[in-house]
Amino acid sequence: MEGVVESILRSMSSINRPQMLFVLSLFGVLSIFCGKATFRNLSRYSNYCEKSYSRWYKRKFNFVEFNSKLIRHELGEAELLGVIDASFMKKSGKCTEGLGWFYTSCSDKAEQGLETSVVAIVDVRSNTAYGIDSEQTIDKVPLQGKIKNTLVLTCMWIR
Repeated sequence: MEGVVESILRSMSSINRPQMLFVLSLFGVLSIFCGKATFRNLSRYSNYCEKSYSRWYKRKFNFVEFNSKLIRHELGEAELLGVIDASFMKKSGKCTEGLGWFYTSCSDKAEQGLETSVVAIVDVRSNTAYGIDSEQTIDKVPLQGKIKNTLVLTCMWIR
């Protein structure tokens, strides 16, 4: 699997060699790691220190491109379908970032909590979904004082 990931990272124009080496190391550590994935715990199983993890995590990585290329490599010419799914998590309190009122189909009404939307590719033949991107829906309050839910998604064509 490491060879496939390395070839995909090499084909991504936005990745330079140091970032590629870090991502390969990170994926390797995460595949064997058990427990809470904090920077300190990850540094115990790799050649990178906590500060290095902190610095690399601040840099952007195009997971949409990486996931798309990985799925394309693994599935080949499978029959694929693009889907979007919004997931709701009940949450109380006042200081949680993104906390707002969102519709949940479980209770068929708007409730206070968090919402995240996932863009995925579904392999129709094997009935399996593969996540491409996930983004938290942020509840924004416009100047008029009315609550409005907004979500910006980037649409892309796989084939």
